[in-house]
Amino acid sequence: MTTVLLTALLTAAITVTALALWAHYFLLPTLRRRLRADLEEEARNAADLIAARVEEAVKRGINDGVRNLPTREMIEETSRSLARTSTEMVGERLSKFFSKK
Repeated sequence: MTTVLLTALLTAAITVTALALWAHYFLLPTLRRRLRADLEEEARNAADLIAARVEEAVKRGINDGVRNLPTREMIEETSRSLARTSTEMVGERLSKFFSKK
């Protein structure tokens, strides 16, 4: 009976040791490689998604900024007003210059 019990304990110990060695040298490295590959793939997917969202937000911001720019008519009117004011200032200076003589 003692021999059977010792044999069972020794067999169990050998089995546990073999299982631990297999897990340590085969299972864990395989799981690490797979996990690392999965994480790298998910990181690339997340980076692509973030890049796409940022690109979309930038395009939307640029489009909104361009839409909110003053209209062409307003720019033309401001340019005319500026030219008119400049002409008046030059005219006043010239008239003062020539009237002094």
